[in-house]
Amino acid sequence: MSEAVAVADTQAPLFFVSYSRPSIRRAGNPQGYLSRFFDDLSTHVIELVGLPTGVDPGFMDSSLGGGERWTPELLRAAGTCQVFIPLVSSAFISSAWCAMEWHAFARRRIEPRVAGSSAHETAIVPVNWSPTAESSLPPSIRAIQRFSPTARPDDDSIVRQYEQEGVYGLLAMQQEQAYRAVVWRLAQRVVAIHRAYHVQPLVPAGVEELRTLFTEEAAA
Repeated sequence: MSEAVAVADTQAPLFFVSYSRPSIRRAGNPQGYLSRFFDDLSTHVIELVGLPTGVDPGFMDSSLGGGERWTPELLRAAGTCQVFIPLVSSAFISSAWCAMEWHAFARRRIEPRVAGSSAHETAIVPVNWSPTAESSLPPSIRAIQRFSPTARPDDDSIVRQYEQEGVYGLLAMQQEQAYRAVVWRLAQRVVAIHRAYHVQPLVPAGVEELRTLFTEEAAA
């Protein structure tokens, strides 16, 4: 049986975006929304951490062939990235692929970089992509607080819009102010986790090592 291997992560992506592939197979805006979100988040993270020109701060698998999805590049990214960003939707929680990506990250050990950091940080930052009832979420997702943008008192409406509509809804309704605020706050959260914690690399040798956690939890 193959075994996961620890690797040096000097070229590891700072964040990994996990999303449900069925949500972008249809023609039209879903693909554009996802690409814009990833590009905007990447731009903000680069600004905050000062990466050299041409260095990609994040990873998002954009291949279309489901049967070819588990490439060495994807396995390495899932096993070395420092922050895992699942885009939570109804399709996400029913996706075996997304569940395995979650498992690839969740089984890794996280260590504080600085004294005083919480010992209970996860480095998993679930983002509301589209409205999803809390009761429908698998225990793995419910156990982790979903991202919500911190805001000044006069920005409470942005938080409410995001929590009610998700990032997809904000883009669909052209709520630019709320969308931009959410992505900026998310970038700040990603960088804060990266500066405070280090997630030990553990690259799966193959997909057979990974569990479909959400399905297992539903059957339990």
